[in-house]
Amino acid sequence: MSDDIFHSWKEERFIVAPSVLVDNEKLIILTDISYWNTHYEELKDWCDENLSETQGMTVVCPNDETLMLFVLKWS
Repeated sequence: MSDDIFHSWKEERFIVAPSVLVDNEKLIILTDISYWNTHYEELKDWCDENLSETQGMTVVCPNDETLMLFVLKWS
């Protein structure tokens, strides 16, 4: 058992922030820094095509449909 409370999050490429933390948009926290560094250009292209935006180590999607597309693409 790890003392790191974020241990399970670090095992994933990203996590979807609970809706109580954001207003209308959907917030994705990118947790695998190495993976996203390697795929940064592909991620930026995906965001441009899907009306989403990278903000530091997060991606903001406008709605549930775009969030689903993100999860299907990057899982």
